[in-house]
Amino acid sequence: MANFCSKNKPMPVWIDDINLSPKWLGQKTGIRYIKSCKADDITNENRKASKTKDSTTLRLAIVLEDATKSNSTLSLIMKQKTDQGLVLSHHLGLAREVVFYQEFAHELPKESSPKIYYSFGDFSTGRKCIIMEDFHDAIDSGVLFGPGNPNNWKRDLVQLSAKAGDPLPSSKQVALVTFREIAKIHAIYWNNADLLTPDKAWLRGQEWLQGKGRAKWEASQNIACKFWKKYIEIESRDGKPLIEWDRNVRASVEKAFQNISWEAQLQRLHNAKGNWTLVHGDFWPGNVMWMTKERNSIRFLDWEMVGLGSGPQDLGQYVISNMDPSERKECENQLFDAYFEELQKQSIDCSWDYCWKEYTVGSVERWLWFLAYFVGNGMGDWGQFFHNQLSFFMKDHGITAVNITQPRP
Repeated sequence: MANFCSKNKPMPVWIDDINLSPKWLGQKTGIRYIKSCKADDITNENRKASKTKDSTTLRLAIVLEDATKSNSTLSLIMKQKTDQGLVLSHHLGLAREVVFYQEFAHELPKESSPKIYYSFGDFSTGRKCIIMEDFHDAIDSGVLFGPGNPNNWKRDLVQLSAKAGDPLPSSKQVALVTFREIAKIHAIYWNNADLLTPDKAWLRGQEWLQGKGRAKWEASQNIACKFWKKYIEIESRDGKPLIEWDRNVRASVEKAFQNISWEAQLQRLHNAKGNWTLVHGDFWPGNVMWMTKERNSIRFLDWEMVGLGSGPQDLGQYVISNMDPSERKECENQLFDAYFEELQKQSIDCSWDYCWKEYTVGSVERWLWFLAYFVGNGMGDWGQFFHNQLSFFMKDHGITAVNITQPRP
């Protein structure tokens, strides 16, 4: 673990590869009487990825010594960007998660946000460090959606879900709680002009809503364009597609990338008539913790892509990511109605038709961007899964290339 220290030492100070400086930790978190702190690298420990250990997620085992010289322990989680991740973090502006916790955490429902002990971020370098509570009685809710999503393919789902109790909560139950809770957050910031001030320009998409930031928007679209172009080259060279395409999905992808237009983006935002809000930006069950000791309780994590945009689009992104198409089809009206009813409880003035269109068409346009990323990177298995998820979703909602404008970055 590298020693990332600037003059005021905002990044962790290490004694050695596993021991963190108690003095630094006490100064930054305000926790008193820290005797020692050992860090255990838990990056992707439950996902068995090809590269699991890179020190980006650590569990801190803190020994506290009180006035009577007796010891107690405290466990916290530390997220950081190490050297190998700085270029991407800087490029994507991932330090925004830190600013989000600093400026918004106190406004969120307590039952949906983790307790933050320390946070530091630097947009100019990509460095960041967040120390937060460790959810001992929680599991990544993506576990409860079964083995379909590629993130679950190598995980021991039986072992990971064991502490969720018997019977396990269904994906419908988890999604229902999640949709109601995210609706409360969306309602807080719905069409809130305070989020459009210059000091909030770090929010992803904030400038786009105001007809600004064209270069950044085009850069985001160009990333997906490059992936799609790369896929076309691979397909042409190998003489066969990387994945088996549904004609409707393929036609929609091709139309979307042919029609990328800043002017069309501005027209869509104009037609939205102020129906925007604070959005998570990377909204899928893996970023939602299910609290196993509390009834129907969750916590939202990983706000690196937080920004301003379409709330209902977040919901469609969520179900396409993980939910089995047959179960999604059976329960999605109930899920969506729960979300919309919560908005109405909070006196949000938006139409059901608008929200439904954003849930359906909006989420497909968002996922077309991701699909290009997967196939452009040669990730055939992943691309096939999400292609199939999109195909079922589009068929169930009668979405064709006619409904598609362009990808949503």
